[in-house]
Amino acid sequence: MKVIVSDVVDHHYELEFLEGQGQFLQSYTETVVERIFYASGRSWDGKMQLSQFRKINVAGILGSIEDGIDVNISNPGLFSYKHFYVLFCSFFELDLNRDSMLDARDLLRYFNGTLSRRIISRIMMGKGKPSEHVPKRPPNDAKAKAKAEKRRAKGGSRYDLNVRLSDCRMTYTDFIWFLLSEIDKTSPTAVEYWFRCLDLDGDGVLSIYELEYFYDEQISRMEEEMAGDIIMLDDLMCQLSDLVRPEHEGMITLKDLRRVPPTIIPVFFDAFMNLSRFVEHESRTSCLQRQLAQLSMRALPKTSFEDVIQMRIEFLASLPNPWSEFADLEYAALLNDHEQTEQNYDETAAADSSVDAAAA
Repeated sequence: MKVIVSDVVDHHYELEFLEGQGQFLQSYTETVVERIFYASGRSWDGKMQLSQFRKINVAGILGSIEDGIDVNISNPGLFSYKHFYVLFCSFFELDLNRDSMLDARDLLRYFNGTLSRRIISRIMMGKGKPSEHVPKRPPNDAKAKAKAEKRRAKGGSRYDLNVRLSDCRMTYTDFIWFLLSEIDKTSPTAVEYWFRCLDLDGDGVLSIYELEYFYDEQISRMEEEMAGDIIMLDDLMCQLSDLVRPEHEGMITLKDLRRVPPTIIPVFFDAFMNLSRFVEHESRTSCLQRQLAQLSMRALPKTSFEDVIQMRIEFLASLPNPWSEFADLEYAALLNDHEQTEQNYDETAAADSSVDAAAA
């Protein structure tokens, strides 16, 4: 796959500026390759089966960029340089020591600490996507095993006792999967990514005990940040059960979640790991409901009920993809910051020149 992407980079007119750019060229190529694997779904081991290759239609992707990658393209695809730039800058904004690795403390600063510590632990342990980082300390290290046994004897958490969080790192390619999944939780790959994070014992079922493990931290954050306005787990589970409708009460599988309408999926996952986004969903849902109601009121009674339903479906389908919407806003903000920095530099240089002239 890297050979195909490299050939596009070498010959596409919109990417000529990457020639000789070193780190940017390498990172852009890695990003496109990872996004292709991400889009194929279930490529958790870095390998793509023939059925997955056919599913993503590589020939179609290559054909779609003949007319352009970003310029005059309303919905940029996997080769988008703008999307790469957002991913690249988002990673290095968190990578304070510039070692091209993120640790748990770095990820705690993601969007001002919006993610819970427990979900960050699962992400860093490679539960969503197996990490490409190999810890320096061998996994069979005697001291690590001894400490694990000691924690087990004290009755500590029964999950991941053999994993040292201080040894865990997130590479740039790992971060690509994380950010794509965090921003757009509706994609099939994102659904599986977050399901794997929440599935503590890896049995393919989210039990009430596993969800309670994550929600306990959310309750603590509600007490600190929401002035005592707390949603108890029992109430939340009743609401989510009505939305998800699992085949077996109290046991949610990946199959159950894949049947859920896309608008519900982010609400489910954010409830257990991203409190600020979970709170935002209510206001977004209310706004969307108002828009749909206004659309129906304008159409009825002149338009048939069936046509109104079709209009509502088309309206929902026309809403921007969460990732594309995020990337557009972030790219505009990055350009604005860059222009502001250049303007400040020019003003400082002009002021220094004036001072030198006055001194002379």
